[in-house]
Amino acid sequence: MLTKRLAMCASLVSGDGIACDVGTDHAYLAAELLKSGICKRVIASDIAQGPLSAAKRTLTQTGFIDNAELILSDGLLNIPADGVTDVVIAGMGGETIAHIIGECGWVKNNSVNLIVQPMTKIPFLRKWFCENGFDIVCEKIVCEGRFFYTVIKARYDGEKHELSKFETEIGKHDWNDNVTKEYGIFRYSQLKKIFMQLKDVKPYEAEVYKNIMQEIESKCNICEVEKI
Repeated sequence: MLTKRLAMCASLVSGDGIACDVGTDHAYLAAELLKSGICKRVIASDIAQGPLSAAKRTLTQTGFIDNAELILSDGLLNIPADGVTDVVIAGMGGETIAHIIGECGWVKNNSVNLIVQPMTKIPFLRKWFCENGFDIVCEKIVCEGRFFYTVIKARYDGEKHELSKFETEIGKHDWNDNVTKEYGIFRYSQLKKIFMQLKDVKPYEAEVYKNIMQEIESKCNICEVEKI
């Protein structure tokens, strides 16, 4: 059974062709894509042989080894473009994800869906996408235990996209979703601490965070900003 964050990644895969799971580890995502019928073929890749051996065991035990190609690769460098319609990169830092995508020319084919789940540097990754010709199609929030995870679906269109300060820091979300609202409240509490630290020493920077907080307030029905 997939974790919620990997299940969300799987739900965003188009199923139009081959999905490539970068940094596959045990290939749980790759196996689920085949088991669910979302994909008929997958590529499971990793930078190290150990995880690929674990991936092979998973795909063999689940009966899908004949529908999968295991590739030793640093990111996407050794991955053939033929037939790949979806690339999933989950559980890595935002800077690493940007580097992997930036090193691969064929992902700029606009039929390739990029589904990424960054663990760190999420605002950096959003900015990188928009400054390098990628459109952020949607973002989803999942909650596992005490942690929130962001899943981003992006696609290259060659255009430079603009993000507001709010979109850069918080994301482009469906604010009717209850989990997203919970995430907004969580981020609000984080930003409030930053605001309180900055308001007397760096008032201009503090104002930026206050504006983001006010937008969260309007989307999540929080009534505290005016009291700060």
